[in-house]
Amino acid sequence: ALARLGFGLLQAPRYRLEKDLADGTLIEVLEDFPPTPTPLFALYPQNRQLAPRLRAFLEWASRIFAEARL
Repeated sequence: ALARLGFGLLQAPRYRLEKDLADGTLIEVLEDFPPTPTPLFALYPQNRQLAPRLRAFLEWASRIFAEARL
């Protein structure tokens, strides 16, 4: 909220800022210096069979994050 009001810089995931960037509420600075990627981990017990819906979620999440890598 403070960045939207002009009180400084903000570093946040792009998906949270797309609307503000598109409508000009926020502008991107330091475009040539993107932040380092933040790892994301899914922890689950490997000694048990995964529930089908958990397996589906993990496959979906892996696909989404792989596509987001530019």
